Amino acid sequence: MMNYLKLISIFWQIDEQRSFSANETRLYFYLLKLANSFYWRTEWIEYGDEKMKAHIGISSTVLRTARNNLKEASLIDFVVGGAGQRVKTRYQILTPNPHPSLNPLYNKTKTKTNNKRDERFSKREYVASASDFDK
Repeated sequence: MMNYLKLISIFWQIDEQRSFSANETRLYFYLLKLANSFYWRTEWIEYGDEKMKAHIGISSTVLRTARNNLKEASLIDFVVGGAGQRVKTRYQILTPNPHPSLNPLYNKTKTKTNNKRDERFSKREYVASASDFDK
Protein backbone atom coordinates (compact mmCIF):
# COMPACT_ATOMS: atom_id res chain seq x y z
CA MET A 1 0.00 0.00 0.00
CA MET A 2 1.25 3.44 -0.89
CA ASN A 3 1.50 6.15 1.73
CA TYR A 4 -1.25 8.54 0.64
CA LEU A 5 0.03 11.53 2.64
CA LYS A 6 3.61 11.00 1.50
CA LEU A 7 2.50 11.02 -2.15
CA ILE A 8 0.66 14.29 -1.57
CA SER A 9 3.67 15.84 0.17
CA ILE A 10 6.05 14.77 -2.61
CA PHE A 11 3.62 16.09 -5.24
CA TRP A 12 3.78 19.57 -3.70
CA GLN A 13 7.59 19.41 -3.51
CA ILE A 14 7.75 18.60 -7.22
CA ASP A 15 5.12 21.26 -7.94
CA GLU A 16 7.47 23.89 -6.48
CA GLN A 17 9.88 23.04 -9.32
CA ARG A 18 7.45 22.36 -12.16
CA SER A 19 4.41 24.56 -11.42
CA PHE A 20 1.70 22.09 -12.39
CA SER A 21 -1.44 23.51 -13.94
CA ALA A 22 -4.77 23.27 -12.15
CA ASN A 23 -5.81 20.53 -14.58
CA GLU A 24 -2.68 18.48 -13.91
CA THR A 25 -3.18 18.88 -10.18
CA ARG A 26 -6.85 17.92 -10.43
CA LEU A 27 -6.06 14.82 -12.51
CA TYR A 28 -3.34 13.66 -10.11
CA PHE A 29 -5.52 14.09 -7.04
CA TYR A 30 -8.44 12.37 -8.77
CA LEU A 31 -6.17 9.41 -9.52
CA LEU A 32 -5.06 9.35 -5.86
CA LYS A 33 -8.72 9.38 -4.82
CA LEU A 34 -9.46 6.44 -7.14
CA ALA A 35 -6.50 4.42 -5.89
CA ASN A 36 -7.47 5.13 -2.31
CA SER A 37 -11.09 4.14 -2.94
CA PHE A 38 -9.80 0.79 -4.27
CA TYR A 39 -7.69 0.47 -1.08
CA TRP A 40 -4.50 0.47 -3.17
CA ARG A 41 -5.15 -3.21 -4.00
CA THR A 42 -4.12 -3.02 -7.63
CA GLU A 43 -1.02 -1.61 -9.22
CA TRP A 44 -2.98 -0.28 -12.21
CA ILE A 45 -6.30 1.60 -12.24
CA GLU A 46 -8.50 1.23 -15.32
CA TYR A 47 -10.70 4.23 -16.06
CA GLY A 48 -12.46 5.36 -19.21
CA ASP A 49 -11.40 8.64 -20.79
CA GLU A 50 -14.98 9.87 -21.23
CA LYS A 51 -15.73 9.23 -17.58
CA MET A 52 -12.45 10.86 -16.52
CA LYS A 53 -13.16 13.97 -18.61
CA ALA A 54 -16.67 14.22 -17.17
CA HIS A 55 -15.56 13.86 -13.55
CA ILE A 56 -12.67 16.30 -13.86
CA GLY A 57 -14.39 18.68 -16.26
CA ILE A 58 -11.74 18.82 -18.98
CA SER A 59 -11.47 18.21 -22.72
CA SER A 60 -9.67 15.36 -24.50
CA THR A 61 -6.77 17.64 -25.39
CA VAL A 62 -6.36 18.86 -21.83
CA LEU A 63 -6.53 15.28 -20.51
CA ARG A 64 -3.79 14.16 -22.90
CA THR A 65 -1.58 17.12 -21.99
CA ALA A 66 -2.12 16.67 -18.24
CA ARG A 67 -1.39 12.93 -18.42
CA ASN A 68 1.78 13.49 -20.42
CA ASN A 69 3.06 16.18 -18.05
CA LEU A 70 2.41 14.02 -14.98
CA LYS A 71 4.16 11.11 -16.68
CA GLU A 72 7.12 13.34 -17.59
CA ALA A 73 7.36 14.30 -13.91
CA SER A 74 7.43 10.55 -13.03
CA LEU A 75 4.26 10.86 -10.94
CA ILE A 76 2.18 8.47 -13.04
CA ASP A 77 2.45 6.00 -15.87
CA PHE A 78 -0.39 5.21 -18.20
CA VAL A 79 -1.38 3.08 -21.16
CA VAL A 80 -3.99 4.71 -23.38
CA GLY A 81 -7.12 2.68 -24.04
CA GLY A 82 -8.70 2.17 -27.42
CA ALA A 83 -11.49 4.02 -29.14
CA GLY A 84 -14.26 1.82 -27.74
CA GLN A 85 -16.10 2.40 -24.48
CA ARG A 86 -14.92 -0.92 -23.05
CA VAL A 87 -11.22 -0.28 -23.59
CA LYS A 88 -10.14 1.92 -20.71
CA THR A 89 -6.93 3.81 -20.06
CA ARG A 90 -4.75 2.17 -17.41
CA TYR A 91 -3.06 4.41 -14.83
CA GLN A 92 -0.29 3.61 -12.39
CA ILE A 93 0.63 5.97 -9.57
CA LEU A 94 4.39 5.99 -9.19
CA THR A 95 6.43 6.71 -6.10
CA PRO A 96 8.23 9.84 -7.30
CA ASN A 97 11.65 11.10 -6.33
CA PRO A 98 11.08 13.66 -3.55
CA HIS A 99 14.16 15.55 -4.69
CA PRO A 100 13.77 16.37 -8.38
CA SER A 101 16.80 17.33 -10.42
CA LEU A 102 18.45 20.64 -9.82
CA ASN A 103 17.73 21.60 -13.43
CA PRO A 104 13.93 21.56 -13.49
CA LEU A 105 11.91 21.92 -16.66
CA TYR A 106 10.55 25.25 -15.43
CA ASN A 107 13.21 27.29 -13.66
CA LYS A 108 11.47 29.82 -11.42
CA THR A 109 14.64 31.67 -10.51
CA LYS A 110 15.45 33.10 -13.92
CA THR A 111 16.01 36.81 -13.91
CA LYS A 112 15.43 39.38 -16.58
CA THR A 113 18.41 41.51 -17.45
CA ASN A 114 18.00 45.03 -18.74
CA ASN A 115 21.00 47.30 -19.12
CA LYS A 116 19.04 50.29 -17.80
CA ARG A 117 17.66 48.57 -14.69
CA ASP A 118 18.80 46.21 -11.97
CA GLU A 119 18.02 42.54 -12.35
CA ARG A 120 14.59 41.82 -10.94
CA PHE A 121 12.32 38.87 -10.57
CA SER A 122 9.03 39.10 -12.37
CA LYS A 123 5.96 38.64 -10.18
CA ARG A 124 5.27 35.26 -11.82
CA GLU A 125 8.74 33.94 -11.15
CA TYR A 126 9.02 34.82 -7.47
CA VAL A 127 8.86 31.84 -5.15
CA ALA A 128 8.67 32.25 -1.40
CA SER A 129 10.14 29.50 0.69
CA ALA A 130 8.95 28.61 4.14
CA SER A 131 12.12 30.12 5.59
CA ASP A 132 11.11 33.51 4.17
CA PHE A 133 8.23 33.57 6.65
CA ASP A 134 10.09 32.14 9.64
CA LYS A 135 11.91 35.37 10.43
